[in-house]
Amino acid sequence: MHKYKLLIGSAMLAVVSVLLQIYKIAYPWGGFIDIDVVGVPWLISTFLFGLSGGIVTSVVSALGIAIFAPTGPIGAFMKLLATIVMVVIVGVVGKTIGFNKKGIAVAFVGCLIARPVLMVFFNYYLGIPLFFGMPTDVALQEFPPELFIIPNVLLAIIDFWVAYVLVFGTKLRARVNVKS
Repeated sequence: MHKYKLLIGSAMLAVVSVLLQIYKIAYPWGGFIDIDVVGVPWLISTFLFGLSGGIVTSVVSALGIAIFAPTGPIGAFMKLLATIVMVVIVGVVGKTIGFNKKGIAVAFVGCLIARPVLMVFFNYYLGIPLFFGMPTDVALQEFPPELFIIPNVLLAIIDFWVAYVLVFGTKLRARVNVKS
């Protein structure tokens, strides 16, 4: 694939992601977590352009979200932590197994497990202390783990399958002329 196709496609998807964050197309969950589609363009980029495209889209989006979104740098950093793990899983599985039925199943299960587990940890030890100034020991007593597990499971499902359907259900991969 030509490097300009990767860079331009990744940058365009990053802009879409930032706009989705700015215009807050989301459902609030638990008072401070949103069920949104901001990560969908990150995974679209990964499905289309591989791991490097997904990382470019993720990092550029996170920078845009840090600058333009109301959640600022902390929200952008937490979104990056939550979704980059999915980008890495999808990118590595796509490169090693491919996006056949087995590859999609392995990538989805990996995302479904990794994102919630990591985000429980990161919310208690980074997000809540940074965003609310609450020590981790207090956060562990105040907020049950389900508050982070459930929305991150939902976001893993939404991000993965919406991106999958948009890329493979519409033949976007073929239109962008990406080789499997």
